Amino acid sequence: MPDSCESATSMPDWSVVAAAFSAIATGFAAFAAWKSPIEAAKLAEGLRRTAELANRRHDGKMQLFATLMQERAAIYSAEGVRALNLIDVVFADAHLVRNAWAELLASFEPAARMPVQTQQERLRNLLAAIASDIGLMAEINAADLARVYYPAALSEEQAIRDAQRQAGIRQIRQAALGPGANTGYAPGDLWPPRPE
Repeated sequence: MPDSCESATSMPDWSVVAAAFSAIATGFAAFAAWKSPIEAAKLAEGLRRTAELANRRHDGKMQLFATLMQERAAIYSAEGVRALNLIDVVFADAHLVRNAWAELLASFEPAARMPVQTQQERLRNLLAAIASDIGLMAEINAADLARVYYPAALSEEQAIRDAQRQAGIRQIRQAALGPGANTGYAPGDLWPPRPE
């Protein structure tokens, strides 16, 4: 017959094992209860930052679109040029917009000698690409993008400013050549002008 001491050392006491597992499970539960709110807060903060970034990006796109729409009658205005130059940054994730901008920019090159109608069409294509990217194409159509109000008085004021600028540039160039300089000779001419 086995001794009672022998059976106690060979057989584990199930109540002690159960208590140990219970203590371990309680420890894990306490850790999870402590850690869960922290992780939930981190997750919520990450989602909030992502949403805020998306909202700021959309607001920037809307603001740039509004500026281009406002300046589309005279896109070469200071505000229009600033808005055009921001397209690659604001629409970094919109390849169709950036491609439309590249086509418009190419039409501005003097060597390309693009007709004004082609430039205006490319501007409308850019505006359409932006409207599509920001989700406004259902509300805005091609006729809306082409409709522009630019009164004659503003056009005349711009023509006067352009003429004044050109006259100033001519004066500066004349002054740079110095008094008595014969300005009839262009560096590309085959022969210099006859002396007077």
